[in-house]
Amino acid sequence: MAKGFIKNKIIIFVRNWSKNAIFILFGVFLFFVIMEIGLRAYENICFGIPFFKSANDYQDVSLGWKGKKIFGDFASKKYKIFIIGDSFTDGCGVEEASMYYNVFKDKLNAELFVYGGGGYGTLQEFLVLDKYYDQIQPDLILLQVCPNDFINNSWELESRSYINNNQMVRPYFRNGNIEYLFPRIAGRQRMFLGFYSRAFYRLFNLFEKFNAVLVKKRYLGTVEHIIRREGVNYKNFRSAVIVTDILVKKIKDKAARTPIVAFVVDDAEPYLNEFRTIFKENQIPFIDRGHSLITSKEKTGVCLRLKNESHWNADGHQIVGNFLADELYRSGYHK
Repeated sequence: MAKGFIKNKIIIFVRNWSKNAIFILFGVFLFFVIMEIGLRAYENICFGIPFFKSANDYQDVSLGWKGKKIFGDFASKKYKIFIIGDSFTDGCGVEEASMYYNVFKDKLNAELFVYGGGGYGTLQEFLVLDKYYDQIQPDLILLQVCPNDFINNSWELESRSYINNNQMVRPYFRNGNIEYLFPRIAGRQRMFLGFYSRAFYRLFNLFEKFNAVLVKKRYLGTVEHIIRREGVNYKNFRSAVIVTDILVKKIKDKAARTPIVAFVVDDAEPYLNEFRTIFKENQIPFIDRGHSLITSKEKTGVCLRLKNESHWNADGHQIVGNFLADELYRSGYHK
């Protein structure tokens, strides 16, 4: 009799718990639906963002996500320069007239073809070249590189980074093939939620920003700390250097006889030294002194950065643009 009583109590408890769980789950679901609708309505009213727009709209089938594309006249008889880079070439909101590459128009009498993708790695830059090279037929390819390219060229590094992680599906060159992956554990789930839900996208971004703050205060480690400490002795970084070298070779092969000049926007080590080695071995001229002009000016108290404290403002772009134009002109890259 006691056993029957206990059994009945257990059955009643399970039934009640199941009902409560259903109500709780429904409540959580309803909360996120209301939050999603409210957020979309707020951003539509205050910022003019279309109600049904999502992160998925920025996807690109081959490149991962879309970059800034500003192309000149394909039929132009001027000296054609194809400029490919990441967020420094995208500009992060700097007016086009102030961008570093626009200095070339007058000094080199050039027709410009610019593609800059915020957060792009070397593989994405190669894919841009591969996609547009035949159409443009450039006289010069100017490749803008950044220390974080090594991290963005490796899923193993980017997935462990809280500083240089773009939270988007990107192509990685792995084992001789191109694979499209999200740079975090449980990437498929986060990708789905973040791409189609603006609320989840914001929550994930807030979580990543919180982690970045913890890293800055040294409460949380990030892969950049290991790279700075161990350099190429760190297996994953050594693999990223090898992959980057392979991708630079692919860029050179695609360019055929078209000259390539690369320039770097930061002098952080051990990345700068690896870039020097890669471009030297591939016989690609490498300009690595532009950043020192920025830092030397900044030491005098001049502000040359945007609020993110990383990318150049309009004045920074003018300094780098004039420097690069002089270097290219002196080297004969003009008509």
